[in-house]
Amino acid sequence: MLIRLVIAWLLGIVVADMLTPSLVLMWSIAGGALVGVGLFHRQPNLRLIALLALVGSLGGLRYQTAIPPPGADHVAMLIGRGEQTMIGWVAADPRRSDDGQRLVLQIEAVRVGNEARRAEGLVQLTVAPYPAYHYGQRLFVTGALQQPRLAERPGSFDYRAYLAHRGIFAILNQPAKLTVLEGDVGVPPLRMLLQFREHCRQLMIRMLPEPQAAIGVGILLGIQSSIPDETYTTFSVTGTSHILVVSGWNFTIVATLLAGVATRLRMGRGSALGLALSVMWIYAFFTGASAAVLRAAVMASLAAIGRAADREREPWHLLAGGCGLLTIADPHALWDVGFQLSALATASLFAFARPIEQRLARHRPFTWAVFAPLSEAFTATMAAQVLTLPLILYQFGNLSLVAPLANILLVPIVPYAMAACTLALLAGLLWLPLGQLLGPLAWLPVAWLTEGARVLAMPAWAATQIPPFPLWIMLGYYGLILAGWMRRLRSVP
Repeated sequence: MLIRLVIAWLLGIVVADMLTPSLVLMWSIAGGALVGVGLFHRQPNLRLIALLALVGSLGGLRYQTAIPPPGADHVAMLIGRGEQTMIGWVAADPRRSDDGQRLVLQIEAVRVGNEARRAEGLVQLTVAPYPAYHYGQRLFVTGALQQPRLAERPGSFDYRAYLAHRGIFAILNQPAKLTVLEGDVGVPPLRMLLQFREHCRQLMIRMLPEPQAAIGVGILLGIQSSIPDETYTTFSVTGTSHILVVSGWNFTIVATLLAGVATRLRMGRGSALGLALSVMWIYAFFTGASAAVLRAAVMASLAAIGRAADREREPWHLLAGGCGLLTIADPHALWDVGFQLSALATASLFAFARPIEQRLARHRPFTWAVFAPLSEAFTATMAAQVLTLPLILYQFGNLSLVAPLANILLVPIVPYAMAACTLALLAGLLWLPLGQLLGPLAWLPVAWLTEGARVLAMPAWAATQIPPFPLWIMLGYYGLILAGWMRRLRSVP
């Protein structure tokens, strides 16, 4: 029942986005469905239909009220009206790259002449790489607001819709004037956490050489801004870029490896699960606890709990409940590619990890004890790709032909690299020379990752670009996979 209700909730969100019905109509459907639930209490089938309609209409209502349309005081009303002067504060951790910084500015006021009047809404700013800005800073900004760009073709990436799902309707590239005002705002604990993470980043840079320092910072702290483009490209070509970002894919695979290692050490199911959950959530808060990171941690936690559960249907109830709760908190998360990949990777592990593991267990060299870590990595990687690869190809078009081999050779090293970097960082926090002394211990596994990705990306055939394909092909693939999986379930005695 829970799975059906969650599916109805998600469909309600999607339908509300596609058709944009009025609130009056949505409330009318919800009221009618509620009456139907009471009237059909002796007719289970009709009662179920009414209940699903009620949940679906509530999902649509939650979506429509999550980000209300811009009002008269919204900063989006100033788009196309020339240069504007605004006052606001940095509402999220800036995204930095070699080319610049992207800031999400929560607008407080707009200056008209010599007077400031109240304003609201978010603006995405693109500014120079330096000076570096941080969460909570109050800024005085002057520039002309623009609308984000639309999709170039049907089915391609729609940047305007992407930002709209985050409540951003206006952008400002390279403002004419930008001044930092006195006093920081925002949530004090989050501000302190992000400042501490920046301090840790500076320590890592002083303890490791490049590019290993940048990779260590990306793996441990979730900051990719300092990773050289050439190095990032090698990980993308080899299908291992999930190692460098704090994503559901990264959380899920690392959690699976930790659970497998703990089980082989005979820690017991509860201890193995506790180890995986503890490491994941400590890691999530240490990397800044952004919405994307917390969603990834939730999905990976569900994967770990699901693998530890005895009952066959329990993992699917956990996954459905997790998706439902995340979309109740933020229904626009349904359009986040990170959320989609996290959910698909978790579902793929639930459905295909054990069959792949059982098949590998009958063949050499996976039957040898020395290959146990490789077996765990290969199982997790191949199982996750069954459902995530089509979405990756549809969104990005990059097919890595060396991804299975790269994941076997690189993914098992990730927990060791994280552990070694953590040890060196803790030592550096106590005394920098001690951290620099332990730096070589962290350099070795991180160097394995960087050099391994570089060598595997060298062949010209390592990756190929898939031409864009229509959405129905991807949906058809998922339909065939679902039909085959359900047929297999029916054949199991």
